[in-house]
Amino acid sequence: MTESIRIQHGLDDAQREKIAQLYYLAFREKLHPIFRDEAKALQVLARCFNPDYAIIAVQDNEVVGVAGFKDVNGNLVDIQPEMMVETFGSFGGWLRILGLLLFTRQLEDNILLMDGIVVDADYRGQGIGSQLLDAVMAHAREKDYQQVRLDVIDTNPRARRLYERKGFIAGKTEDVSWLKPIFGFSASTTMYKSL
Repeated sequence: MTESIRIQHGLDDAQREKIAQLYYLAFREKLHPIFRDEAKALQVLARCFNPDYAIIAVQDNEVVGVAGFKDVNGNLVDIQPEMMVETFGSFGGWLRILGLLLFTRQLEDNILLMDGIVVDADYRGQGIGSQLLDAVMAHAREKDYQQVRLDVIDTNPRARRLYERKGFIAGKTEDVSWLKPIFGFSASTTMYKSL
């Protein structure tokens, strides 16, 4: 079935809504406590994706997966304060921006940072996540990065197994158990792969 999967860099406007749905569902544990309103969250996400930082998997013109990355010039999920204020009002918008800052990750020299990888639940187990990850690594090599970095939470062992199969090595694990009552996870591990 994966023979018909096409991996491509970028996305078009017609794909934004589906990608927002996939992204929100995959990262609901982190996003819902901040956004609190799924319909508005989907509106914001659909508007904020930066096509230059997206690699998508498409089957029969339907997006079935997306991987994003971040560098000094931008990232996949580019939520601007104006967008949040317009959607949630001044107080609600800024409050949500502060919540999102909890998940801000710093860049490192010569290391491309993954900004999320998602595969539609109906298409998991078909190697699409591997293809997306391979495409991100190929992009990193093309741009002369020395490593790719990502962070994986303790409640996502399936993703961690994929990263380990792809040669990512676990680095520091950060204890964030104080976030568990809100976000449902208590640790985040940084993983690296040399190119």
